[in-house]
Amino acid sequence: MYGKYATLTDPIHNNTYGSISPLRPELSQVGKTILISGGTTGIGYGIARGFVKASAARVIITGRRAEVVSKAAADLQREADKTEVTGIPSDVSSAEEVDALWNKLKSTGIVVDVLVLSAVGFPPDKPLRDVGTAGIWKVFDMNVRAQLQMSERFDRQEGKGGSETKYLVYVSSVSVHDFNVGREYPGYALTKHSVQLGLQLIAQDTPPEEIQIISYNPGAIFTENAREKGWTEDSIPWDHVDLPGHFAVWAASPEAKFLHGRFVWASWDVENLQSGEIRHRIDGDPTYLKIGINGL
Repeated sequence: MYGKYATLTDPIHNNTYGSISPLRPELSQVGKTILISGGTTGIGYGIARGFVKASAARVIITGRRAEVVSKAAADLQREADKTEVTGIPSDVSSAEEVDALWNKLKSTGIVVDVLVLSAVGFPPDKPLRDVGTAGIWKVFDMNVRAQLQMSERFDRQEGKGGSETKYLVYVSSVSVHDFNVGREYPGYALTKHSVQLGLQLIAQDTPPEEIQIISYNPGAIFTENAREKGWTEDSIPWDHVDLPGHFAVWAASPEAKFLHGRFVWASWDVENLQSGEIRHRIDGDPTYLKIGINGL
Protein backbone atom coordinates (compact mmCIF):
# COMPACT_ATOMS: atom_id res chain seq x y z
CA MET A 1 0.00 0.00 0.00
CA TYR A 2 2.84 2.41 0.80
CA GLY A 3 5.58 0.89 -1.36
CA LYS A 4 9.09 0.68 0.02
CA TYR A 5 8.15 2.10 3.42
CA ALA A 6 5.87 -0.83 4.18
CA THR A 7 8.64 -3.38 3.54
CA LEU A 8 11.33 -1.98 5.84
CA THR A 9 11.12 -5.17 7.87
CA ASP A 10 10.39 -8.74 6.89
CA PRO A 11 7.80 -9.67 7.95
CA ILE A 12 5.44 -6.73 8.20
CA HIS A 13 2.18 -7.03 10.10
CA ASN A 14 -1.45 -6.03 9.69
CA ASN A 15 -2.58 -7.43 13.04
CA THR A 16 -1.13 -8.06 16.48
CA TYR A 17 1.49 -10.76 17.00
CA GLY A 18 3.45 -12.41 19.78
CA SER A 19 6.23 -9.87 20.30
CA ILE A 20 3.82 -6.99 20.97
CA SER A 21 1.21 -8.99 22.85
CA PRO A 22 0.10 -7.06 25.94
CA LEU A 23 -0.07 -10.40 27.73
CA ARG A 24 3.73 -10.79 27.62
CA PRO A 25 5.15 -10.41 31.14
CA GLU A 26 7.89 -8.14 29.74
CA LEU A 27 5.23 -5.63 28.60
CA SER A 28 3.22 -5.70 31.82
CA GLN A 29 1.81 -2.34 32.91
CA VAL A 30 0.99 -3.51 36.43
CA GLY A 31 0.95 -0.61 38.90
CA LYS A 32 0.96 2.07 36.21
CA THR A 33 -1.52 4.82 35.36
CA ILE A 34 -2.12 5.39 31.64
CA LEU A 35 -3.66 8.54 30.14
CA ILE A 36 -4.88 8.35 26.53
CA SER A 37 -6.16 11.49 24.84
CA GLY A 38 -8.74 10.69 22.19
CA GLY A 39 -9.12 7.26 23.75
CA THR A 40 -12.86 6.86 23.23
CA THR A 41 -13.03 5.64 19.62
CA GLY A 42 -10.96 4.13 16.84
CA ILE A 43 -7.21 3.86 17.33
CA GLY A 44 -7.26 5.53 20.74
CA TYR A 45 -9.85 3.07 22.02
CA GLY A 46 -7.80 0.17 20.64
CA ILE A 47 -4.79 1.51 22.54
CA ALA A 48 -6.84 1.73 25.73
CA ARG A 49 -7.89 -1.90 25.31
CA GLY A 50 -4.25 -2.86 24.89
CA PHE A 51 -3.26 -1.28 28.19
CA VAL A 52 -6.24 -2.90 29.92
CA LYS A 53 -5.01 -6.28 28.66
CA ALA A 54 -1.54 -5.41 29.94
CA SER A 55 -3.05 -5.10 33.45
CA ALA A 56 -2.45 -1.40 34.00
CA ALA A 57 -3.63 -0.23 37.41
CA ARG A 58 -5.60 2.64 35.89
CA VAL A 59 -6.51 3.66 32.35
CA ILE A 60 -7.86 7.17 31.86
CA ILE A 61 -9.41 8.08 28.50
CA THR A 62 -10.44 11.54 27.34
CA GLY A 63 -12.60 12.83 24.53
CA ARG A 64 -14.73 15.82 23.57
CA ARG A 65 -18.18 14.20 23.74
CA ALA A 66 -19.27 13.37 27.28
CA GLU A 67 -21.70 10.64 26.25
CA VAL A 68 -19.10 8.91 24.09
CA VAL A 69 -16.52 9.14 26.88
CA SER A 70 -18.96 7.61 29.37
CA LYS A 71 -19.92 4.72 27.09
CA ALA A 72 -16.32 3.95 26.11
CA ALA A 73 -15.18 3.90 29.74
CA ALA A 74 -18.06 1.61 30.71
CA ASP A 75 -17.34 -0.77 27.83
CA LEU A 76 -13.65 -0.92 28.75
CA GLN A 77 -14.42 -1.47 32.40
CA ARG A 78 -16.51 -4.53 31.51
CA GLU A 79 -13.44 -6.01 29.82
CA ALA A 80 -11.09 -5.11 32.65
CA ASP A 81 -10.06 -7.58 35.31
CA LYS A 82 -7.39 -5.71 37.23
CA THR A 83 -7.72 -2.22 35.74
CA GLU A 84 -9.73 0.77 36.91
CA VAL A 85 -11.05 2.66 33.88
CA THR A 86 -11.94 6.34 34.10
CA GLY A 87 -13.42 8.54 31.39
CA ILE A 88 -12.92 12.31 31.58
CA PRO A 89 -14.59 14.63 29.06
CA SER A 90 -11.86 17.03 27.90
CA ASP A 91 -11.43 18.93 24.65
CA VAL A 92 -7.68 19.20 24.15
CA SER A 93 -8.22 21.91 21.53
CA SER A 94 -8.87 24.16 24.55
CA ALA A 95 -5.79 25.13 26.54
CA GLU A 96 -8.03 25.81 29.52
CA GLU A 97 -9.52 22.33 29.40
CA VAL A 98 -6.07 20.75 29.17
CA ASP A 99 -5.00 22.61 32.30
CA ALA A 100 -8.25 21.66 34.02
CA LEU A 101 -7.63 17.99 33.19
CA TRP A 102 -4.14 17.93 34.70
CA ASN A 103 -5.20 20.04 37.67
CA LYS A 104 -7.98 17.54 38.38
CA LEU A 105 -5.52 14.64 38.25
CA LYS A 106 -3.17 16.51 40.60
CA SER A 107 -5.94 17.32 43.06
CA THR A 108 -6.87 13.63 43.32
CA GLY A 109 -3.26 12.52 43.74
CA ILE A 110 -3.03 10.77 40.37
CA VAL A 111 0.40 10.65 38.71
CA VAL A 112 0.43 9.49 35.08
CA ASP A 113 3.16 7.01 34.11
CA VAL A 114 2.30 6.65 30.41
CA LEU A 115 0.86 9.40 28.22
CA VAL A 116 -0.51 8.41 24.82
CA LEU A 117 -1.30 11.32 22.50
CA SER A 118 -3.99 10.05 20.17
CA ALA A 119 -6.44 12.98 19.82
CA VAL A 120 -6.27 14.70 16.43
CA GLY A 121 -8.09 17.30 14.39
CA PHE A 122 -8.57 17.28 10.63
CA PRO A 123 -8.50 20.46 8.55
CA PRO A 124 -10.43 20.67 5.26
CA ASP A 125 -8.93 18.57 2.47
CA LYS A 126 -8.04 21.64 0.45
CA PRO A 127 -4.84 23.40 -0.61
CA LEU A 128 -3.39 25.57 2.13
CA ARG A 129 -4.11 28.69 0.04
CA ASP A 130 -7.81 27.81 0.18
CA VAL A 131 -7.89 26.89 3.87
CA GLY A 132 -6.19 30.14 4.83
CA THR A 133 -4.09 31.07 7.82
CA ALA A 134 -7.00 31.44 10.23
CA GLY A 135 -8.39 28.04 9.28
CA ILE A 136 -5.11 26.20 9.58
CA TRP A 137 -4.26 27.94 12.85
CA LYS A 138 -7.31 26.38 14.48
CA VAL A 139 -5.95 22.96 13.59
CA PHE A 140 -2.48 23.95 14.86
CA ASP A 141 -4.11 24.66 18.19
CA MET A 142 -5.43 21.09 18.31
CA ASN A 143 -2.67 19.13 16.64
CA VAL A 144 0.42 21.02 17.85
CA ARG A 145 -0.25 23.28 20.83
CA ALA A 146 -2.41 20.67 22.56
CA GLN A 147 0.17 17.90 22.13
CA LEU A 148 3.00 20.07 23.44
CA GLN A 149 0.89 21.33 26.34
CA MET A 150 -0.12 17.77 27.27
CA SER A 151 3.54 16.75 27.11
CA GLU A 152 4.61 19.67 29.28
CA ARG A 153 2.03 18.95 31.97
CA PHE A 154 3.01 15.28 31.88
CA ASP A 155 6.67 16.21 32.34
CA ARG A 156 6.00 18.63 35.20
CA GLN A 157 3.92 16.35 37.37
CA GLU A 158 4.69 16.26 41.07
CA GLY A 159 4.86 13.09 43.09
CA LYS A 160 5.86 9.53 42.37
CA GLY A 161 3.98 7.23 40.02
CA GLY A 162 4.12 3.51 39.44
CA SER A 163 7.43 3.53 37.57
CA GLU A 164 10.74 5.37 37.62
CA THR A 165 10.63 6.04 33.89
CA LYS A 166 7.79 7.92 32.25
CA TYR A 167 6.66 6.94 28.75
CA LEU A 168 5.26 9.26 26.08
CA VAL A 169 3.79 7.61 22.98
CA TYR A 170 2.61 9.77 20.09
CA VAL A 171 0.24 8.46 17.41
CA SER A 172 1.82 10.12 14.39
CA SER A 173 1.09 9.63 10.68
CA VAL A 174 2.57 8.32 7.46
CA SER A 175 2.19 11.89 6.18
CA VAL A 176 5.34 12.97 8.04
CA HIS A 177 7.44 11.26 5.39
CA ASP A 178 5.18 10.16 2.52
CA PHE A 179 4.84 13.25 0.35
CA ASN A 180 2.01 11.75 -1.68
CA VAL A 181 -0.15 11.59 1.45
CA GLY A 182 1.02 15.04 2.45
CA ARG A 183 0.04 16.41 -0.94
CA GLU A 184 -3.47 15.04 -0.59
CA TYR A 185 -3.98 16.33 2.97
CA PRO A 186 -1.65 19.35 3.25
CA GLY A 187 -3.09 20.93 6.39
CA TYR A 188 -3.01 17.62 8.23
CA ALA A 189 0.54 16.88 7.08
CA LEU A 190 1.74 20.33 8.13
CA THR A 191 0.50 19.96 11.69
CA LYS A 192 1.65 16.35 12.08
CA HIS A 193 5.12 17.34 10.84
CA SER A 194 5.24 20.14 13.38
CA VAL A 195 4.42 18.12 16.46
CA GLN A 196 6.63 15.26 15.26
CA LEU A 197 9.60 17.63 15.14
CA GLY A 198 8.61 19.18 18.46
CA LEU A 199 8.67 15.85 20.27
CA GLN A 200 11.90 14.92 18.50
CA LEU A 201 13.55 18.09 19.84
CA ILE A 202 12.24 17.42 23.34
CA ALA A 203 13.61 13.88 23.16
CA GLN A 204 17.08 15.03 22.15
CA ASP A 205 17.38 16.89 25.47
CA THR A 206 15.62 14.28 27.60
CA PRO A 207 17.27 11.03 28.70
CA PRO A 208 15.01 8.05 27.97
CA GLU A 209 15.49 6.98 31.59
CA GLU A 210 13.42 10.06 32.51
CA ILE A 211 10.87 10.16 29.68
CA GLN A 212 11.00 7.68 26.82
CA ILE A 213 9.45 9.32 23.73
CA ILE A 214 8.41 7.32 20.67
CA SER A 215 6.20 8.27 17.71
CA TYR A 216 4.60 5.84 15.31
CA ASN A 217 2.39 5.54 12.26
CA PRO A 218 -0.57 3.43 13.43
CA GLY A 219 -1.33 2.02 9.99
CA ALA A 220 -4.47 2.05 7.87
CA ILE A 221 -7.28 1.60 10.40
CA PHE A 222 -10.96 1.87 9.44
CA THR A 223 -12.11 4.53 11.90
CA GLU A 224 -15.03 6.90 12.24
CA ASN A 225 -12.93 9.59 10.56
CA ALA A 226 -12.15 7.28 7.64
CA ARG A 227 -15.86 6.61 7.16
CA GLU A 228 -16.63 10.33 7.26
CA LYS A 229 -14.09 10.91 4.50
CA GLY A 230 -15.94 8.46 2.25
CA TRP A 231 -13.90 5.30 2.77
CA THR A 232 -15.69 1.97 3.17
CA GLU A 233 -14.69 -1.32 4.76
CA ASP A 234 -13.93 -2.63 1.27
CA SER A 235 -11.90 0.35 0.04
CA ILE A 236 -8.50 -1.12 0.93
CA PRO A 237 -7.13 -4.03 3.00
CA TRP A 238 -7.34 -2.28 6.38
CA ASP A 239 -5.05 -3.11 9.28
CA HIS A 240 -6.62 -4.46 12.48
CA VAL A 241 -6.95 -1.92 15.30
CA ASP A 242 -5.11 -4.29 17.67
CA LEU A 243 -1.92 -3.61 15.69
CA PRO A 244 -1.51 0.04 16.81
CA GLY A 245 -3.26 -0.80 20.08
CA HIS A 246 -0.72 -3.39 21.13
CA PHE A 247 2.24 -1.61 19.51
CA ALA A 248 1.62 1.32 21.85
CA VAL A 249 2.01 -1.01 24.83
CA TRP A 250 5.32 -2.27 23.45
CA ALA A 251 6.46 1.32 22.80
CA ALA A 252 5.78 2.08 26.48
CA SER A 253 8.20 -0.60 27.62
CA PRO A 254 11.96 -0.78 28.21
CA GLU A 255 12.30 -2.98 25.11
CA ALA A 256 11.63 0.07 22.93
CA LYS A 257 14.19 2.33 24.61
CA PHE A 258 16.50 2.23 21.57
CA LEU A 259 13.82 4.08 19.55
CA HIS A 260 13.75 7.10 21.86
CA GLY A 261 13.04 10.23 19.81
CA ARG A 262 12.36 8.33 16.59
CA PHE A 263 9.43 7.55 14.30
CA VAL A 264 8.45 4.00 13.29
CA TRP A 265 5.52 2.11 11.82
CA ALA A 266 3.30 -0.17 13.88
CA SER A 267 3.46 -2.68 11.01
CA TRP A 268 7.24 -3.06 11.23
CA ASP A 269 8.37 -6.20 13.02
CA VAL A 270 9.83 -5.22 16.39
CA GLU A 271 12.27 -8.14 16.47
CA ASN A 272 13.71 -6.91 13.14
CA LEU A 273 13.95 -3.41 14.59
CA GLN A 274 15.70 -4.70 17.71
CA SER A 275 18.43 -6.57 15.86
CA GLY A 276 20.32 -6.89 12.61
CA GLU A 277 21.05 -4.23 10.00
CA ILE A 278 18.19 -1.92 11.00
CA ARG A 279 19.31 -1.86 14.64
CA HIS A 280 22.89 -1.25 13.52
CA ARG A 281 21.76 1.79 11.54
CA ILE A 282 19.61 3.09 14.41
CA ASP A 283 22.54 2.83 16.82
CA GLY A 284 25.01 4.34 14.35
CA ASP A 285 22.99 7.18 12.83
CA PRO A 286 21.44 9.70 15.25
CA THR A 287 19.31 11.16 12.43
CA TYR A 288 17.81 7.89 11.19
CA LEU A 289 14.00 7.69 11.40
CA LYS A 290 13.79 11.36 12.33
CA ILE A 291 12.39 14.48 10.69
CA GLY A 292 14.82 16.15 8.25
CA ILE A 293 15.29 17.37 4.70
CA ASN A 294 15.06 14.53 2.18
CA GLY A 295 18.20 14.42 0.04
CA LEU A 296 20.61 16.25 2.33
